[in-house]
Amino acid sequence: MGLIDKRDVTIALKKIKKMDHTLILKIFLIIALSLTAVYTATAHRTLSFFKKEIIWTGLGVFVYFVVSFIDYRKYAKYYKFIYAVNILMLAAVYIFGDEAKGAKRWIDLGVISVQPSEFAKLFLVLSFAEILIIDYGKNFRGLKDMFLSGLHILPIFLLVLNQPDLGTSLVLIFIYLVMIFIHGIDWKTIFQVGILGAASIPLAYFFLLKDYQRTRIQTFLNPEADLMNSGWNVVQSKIAIGSGGMFGKGFLQGTQSKLRFLPESHTDFIGSVFLEERGFAGGVLLLVLYLALIMNIIKIGDSSEDRYGKLICYGIASIFFFHVVINVGMIMGVMPVTGLPLLFMSYGGSSFVFGFLMLGIVHSVKIHKF
Repeated sequence: MGLIDKRDVTIALKKIKKMDHTLILKIFLIIALSLTAVYTATAHRTLSFFKKEIIWTGLGVFVYFVVSFIDYRKYAKYYKFIYAVNILMLAAVYIFGDEAKGAKRWIDLGVISVQPSEFAKLFLVLSFAEILIIDYGKNFRGLKDMFLSGLHILPIFLLVLNQPDLGTSLVLIFIYLVMIFIHGIDWKTIFQVGILGAASIPLAYFFLLKDYQRTRIQTFLNPEADLMNSGWNVVQSKIAIGSGGMFGKGFLQGTQSKLRFLPESHTDFIGSVFLEERGFAGGVLLLVLYLALIMNIIKIGDSSEDRYGKLICYGIASIFFFHVVINVGMIMGVMPVTGLPLLFMSYGGSSFVFGFLMLGIVHSVKIHKF
């Protein structure tokens, strides 16, 4: 018995040595910046958000290390089960979900509320990676393969879109495109898909989007047209960012969130709060940290000799990339408002645990690679 325990300890120590400590360092640096911004955005009202974020960070770190030691190849073995859970989890929102602001996205579990669509993105990566390997070999060709593989994500996409959650729906499409590109797709098919995608934009705008989603796009094109209503958030965000200048106003010196001109200042528009206080220089630092984190994930994927490990790393990297691009573009007024959080910056329990869960799986690829 003692010999078995000693062997388990030795294996655990070897895995710890394989861990990429720079990955967790980058996460903590981003969270440190997040805590200052959340404190600024909410301290004039309550410290509960600041304290809860510390708790969510602690829980996330625990999840991160536990998941890191689970061999990621087990997810490939149970990909059908993961896919089924994904569908059931999203369907449960329509039965047990709480409606807020015209959308059903959250399930209240008493102690905490969970947003299943957050985790749907990761579950899609874990199941779709194995689908590509099993059903499509080493490459991906023709519109037929696009159509058949698209059937895998269609139920998940429709369940999320109908909540409605346009931002997450777009993330799902981006994940799908990145993963088939990394798996291997011919350029002829890429060109054909590009043409079809461009042609389908008017149809999606008029027949798939809800009225409020079309309003968001119209606001993006001309936020000043409805300044006191739909355009308010974007205009106030741009004022906050512009007033920050090169080096910002300084910690606790921002006015847009403190005077409550900027709604959702601790969640969707946390970047505006940060840029008002830290300026252009702080924004560059934040983007460099996110770029370094994404490149770290891709590097781990490329170093894996297992195709499944590579695909899930690229899928997770695509989630982080899309969230950063859309959220930063949104607060600057160059992207429509979609409600996508800036992972590890925006306040939110589900998004924090979701982020740590994804990176725990990435770390599992690092320490369990062949």
